[in-house]
Amino acid sequence: MSIKSKNLWDISNRPSTKIKLEILRKCFSVWVAVWNNQKWVSNEWYVVDLFAGRGSYADGNKTVSGSPLIFLETIAAKKEKLRKNLKVKLFFVEKDKGNLDSLKRNISKFLGENTQLKNIVQIEYFNDDCNKIIKNITDKIENTNKHPLFILIDPTGLQIKKTTMEEIVRLSNRKDIILNYILEGVRRTGGIAKKAYLGGELDIKQIKTLETLKEFIGEDVDVIKSSGKKVLEDYVSSLFTSQDLRVVAYDMKYPDRNDILYYLLFASKKASITAIVKDIFEIGRASC
Repeated sequence: MSIKSKNLWDISNRPSTKIKLEILRKCFSVWVAVWNNQKWVSNEWYVVDLFAGRGSYADGNKTVSGSPLIFLETIAAKKEKLRKNLKVKLFFVEKDKGNLDSLKRNISKFLGENTQLKNIVQIEYFNDDCNKIIKNITDKIENTNKHPLFILIDPTGLQIKKTTMEEIVRLSNRKDIILNYILEGVRRTGGIAKKAYLGGELDIKQIKTLETLKEFIGEDVDVIKSSGKKVLEDYVSSLFTSQDLRVVAYDMKYPDRNDILYYLLFASKKASITAIVKDIFEIGRASC
């Protein structure tokens, strides 16, 4: 394992990741509470995490829960208030086999200590590229507005394809979506796209990087003539607002300079939900 990959799971000096995890915990807690009070919805809910990771991070001498454990911890904390016969189906996707094995161990340990979740949660793991198996997942989801769906897309770069996002957005389910839009990655690869547009020669690595950008941003977003913010606005418009989803964004800053590292985008159909999440984002900014 490289030093870089080791550091990925050590967030001791990564305040942005800590804030992101706290935001996720609050957003998911709201999601569970809101749908638990809607009598008309089905008792089968779905949670999809397309870059599930190991399930935990190191923070100095502490262990910090990653997204899969945050989901389970939240459900466990609310267990006594949840409706009877509720089934929450969780789909965890992790491409790296070693990470997936760690995730399974972490979840197995948690479920062993929280046996009350046995009849509530159902977990399915996928050791694959989420872009390749997204249809396998959506086929397991009841495609109706009575089945709530929470989706987390938190890649480390531009690994999520626009077509994968479109597959998710097209679902009829009431959806709450959190997407980590890696601005730094779009900027870097956008520079390569402009170089190619101006006739510059690209090496094999740059050509592959350009293909990744095109797959991420889609054919209908111009990265050549538009600024970084305009590219983001066009991406959001083509993917979310065109499907009547409202979007709020958290601009996550670099820890060591006054610039934006990524945007945490939250998309939902209901204005009341995005308003709550906007408040969560404001609290997150205040704690920075």
